[in-house]
Amino acid sequence: MSEKRIKIGVACPIPGERAAFLEWLKVDEYAAVPMLDIDAIGRDLNTRPIEALIADVKLVPAADLARVVKTLGPNRPLILVGNPEDAIEDVPRDATWIDRPVTKENFMLSIQLALAEGRPARRSPRRIVPQLPSSVDGVSSKIVDVSNEGVRLEVSGASPSILPPYFTLRVPGFGVSTKVKRVWVAAPKKGTVCCGGIIEPKTGAAVAWNNFLQNAPLGGTAITAIN
Repeated sequence: MSEKRIKIGVACPIPGERAAFLEWLKVDEYAAVPMLDIDAIGRDLNTRPIEALIADVKLVPAADLARVVKTLGPNRPLILVGNPEDAIEDVPRDATWIDRPVTKENFMLSIQLALAEGRPARRSPRRIVPQLPSSVDGVSSKIVDVSNEGVRLEVSGASPSILPPYFTLRVPGFGVSTKVKRVWVAAPKKGTVCCGGIIEPKTGAAVAWNNFLQNAPLGGTAITAIN
């Protein structure tokens, strides 16, 4: 029976916090796999059927993040835990971030959303745009890049825990109002939260979104790789 439970790697060097994480996962019927250092992370991700990784940002520093993300592959989410001041510039944009002090409610919600959303690749290239003004459920935001299916946003004055799984994106300058399914939320930086989502427009909104894609100003070249 236990072999059928979802296995989640827990890379946390703080004994009390690690014990709490393991207990919370056990209560919710996940199978936790403790990892005590970067070598254990690499070994276990390659040899065991682990479906997500929870890691202390100090245990997985910036120099090792790219290697860890590559080992995880496209569909196993990364959840980083750290103090607000520990947020680093090189955190992968599709990683989930949990601020300390960690509460069970926020911890479990972040895991459930990460597992449900995964880290899917885009089917088409994304185009960088010059931070176009927009809003997420009425909260000021800026569009950073777009594709046929998705969008990346910077949302002002929000926290990762309060961005809903579905929200309405409006781009007044282009007449766009469309539903978005949130896919990932990154660590907050300088009062903003970066998030990405899949566009789920109804028929009328799809026409507006396609028109937006054709006419939005470019801020850079198309990107086909997933960071």
